[in-house]
Amino acid sequence: MKIGLSILLAIACFVSLSSAAGEKPVPDSVVVKILDTPLPHEENQRAKFLWDTFANKSEETQFNTYTTDNWKENFAIFVTTLVRKANYQKLNSDSLRKALALVLKHSTGKIAYFPVGAYQTTLDGNLVWIVTVKWECPSKVSALNLEHIRMFAFDQKTLKQIAYDTCM
Repeated sequence: MKIGLSILLAIACFVSLSSAAGEKPVPDSVVVKILDTPLPHEENQRAKFLWDTFANKSEETQFNTYTTDNWKENFAIFVTTLVRKANYQKLNSDSLRKALALVLKHSTGKIAYFPVGAYQTTLDGNLVWIVTVKWECPSKVSALNLEHIRMFAFDQKTLKQIAYDTCM
């Protein structure tokens, strides 16, 4: 009896985990944190740093279930969440909001962008925002999953883009 009950509970847990795996993470799942490692001084090393630090990591891949449908609305929701989290951590949320506006402008309204992370670090002692973005080119036929990643780095004071990398 106990073995049968244990097996039944195990099956129930597996089914519940399987259905949860296909669900989209909530907006509050976005990440805002301070990195201990600074952006490399050498400009030609920055893209590699971005890729090695952020690409194919669970903090960004968890959002692969989002699609190109309603991406502008989702962008706005996730910007609000990122800025709120930065403000809560007493980070420069105004600078982050402006950097995210630059990221949206970069999409030219033609590429679905979805900001999922904001990381504060430094470059030569100056504060920097690194923004990670899921992306995909929308299709007129069907919604596509946002499985690609782009990483932007902006000086917090000047908002000058100081690094960038993307898959594809």
